[in-house]
Amino acid sequence: MNLSEFMKEELIFLNVHVKDKEDLFKHIVDSMAEYRLIEEPASFLEELMQRENKASTFIGRGIALPHTRTLYVESPIIAFARLDNPISFSQNPQDAVRLVFLMGTPKSDPNTYLKILADLCAQLRDNDFRDQLMNVEERKQVLRMLAN
Repeated sequence: MNLSEFMKEELIFLNVHVKDKEDLFKHIVDSMAEYRLIEEPASFLEELMQRENKASTFIGRGIALPHTRTLYVESPIIAFARLDNPISFSQNPQDAVRLVFLMGTPKSDPNTYLKILADLCAQLRDNDFRDQLMNVEERKQVLRMLAN
């Protein structure tokens, strides 16, 4: 699956400085709204936070995959953020995150949602891939990495 087809260059954030995950989610959702990629940004943000409060989307190795299946997107959308400083995604201080893939997928399409998560997880298991994400300097490089 070519994950870059679900991304926009404007939703790739390198060297982001935020105080916590809610601040990060708001930053990303505001950009999604600015580019008219989601409907009802406040409701979308609330869904993300509710999902995160049920169970942390921290998956280890400094990575989180916050997501929601929602009525507020017409097609899957993925944003990427690399944080300047790690932020906690749970009560455990060990769960510090620097790489975040935030996604919204239509409720009506659970199969694509599962494929996106599976593909992202497979790529993120690769040490070289994660190292490249930590050092990438241009947004287009992220798109190229996810297209392969």
